Amino acid sequence: MAEPIGVTAGLLGIATFAFQTSKAVYKLVDSIQKAPQTIRDLKSEMLALDPVLSSIQQKVTSDATKFEDIRYPLHQCGVVCFHLRSLIQQCTTHSADGSRSARDFVKMQYKGKTIDGYKGQLASYKATIAIVLDLFTLTTSTLTVEAVDEIKRKLNDKIGQTEPDLEVHIEEITEGLHSLAIKASDISHDQQSQPDGDSSLQVLERQKRVLEEDRLALEAEKKAIEKSQQVCKTATQWLAETTPQVDPQSIHISFSGANNSGFQLGQNMGIVSNLKWGGQP
Repeated sequence: MAEPIGVTAGLLGIATFAFQTSKAVYKLVDSIQKAPQTIRDLKSEMLALDPVLSSIQQKVTSDATKFEDIRYPLHQCGVVCFHLRSLIQQCTTHSADGSRSARDFVKMQYKGKTIDGYKGQLASYKATIAIVLDLFTLTTSTLTVEAVDEIKRKLNDKIGQTEPDLEVHIEEITEGLHSLAIKASDISHDQQSQPDGDSSLQVLERQKRVLEEDRLALEAEKKAIEKSQQVCKTATQWLAETTPQVDPQSIHISFSGANNSGFQLGQNMGIVSNLKWGGQP
């Protein structure tokens, strides 16, 4: 895993990348002896993430086009795991027997984020992917009324818990981008004030390149969070527009409206409004 896979890669490749990097992070944290609370919490988060990524990888293998809406959150999930692995490796040292012992996990940062910061991002991406999986189940499976009610109840809970976290992430990213813009402006000003050939110009140019890399990383993160917010909005609207109709053996989903698009199950009486899968901008 020399470098993260690009977001324009095939969706199956992205899903595989996210799944494999998450496995690598779990293996790493599981090897840490006398792990502090930060690492134990991360281990729990990685355990919860595993079945979600495993499931989406299996679904994407069957039909990737239905999951284009989570391309960016899924990719960013893999990127976060990739960065987490690098951060934890920096925070650990090998003992004589090859196991790992903890150093300062709380304050250590990688690309400006702590372990807890990355863990918070992972929780949001995990929730977004889980929401999409629930929608997939509701719209492609034959279910009892009780099963549908239970999935919809849990789905509403996930959306309610996820949306505030996504809003906080957007605010943090906006602040980060603003801070980077100020720093870049200061560097440009310093460059203009230095005479040609001054050795400090090379230092300033390197600093400017680092800031640009950080800006691009934040923009990618922002895109993934915005896509996650759209998934939550789409799911909320979808739930508001669906009503179950019962027959003795199965459940059908009815929709208001006059057109048809998206996943549909059983009897169709209209539209799955705004629930478009595959190839969305």
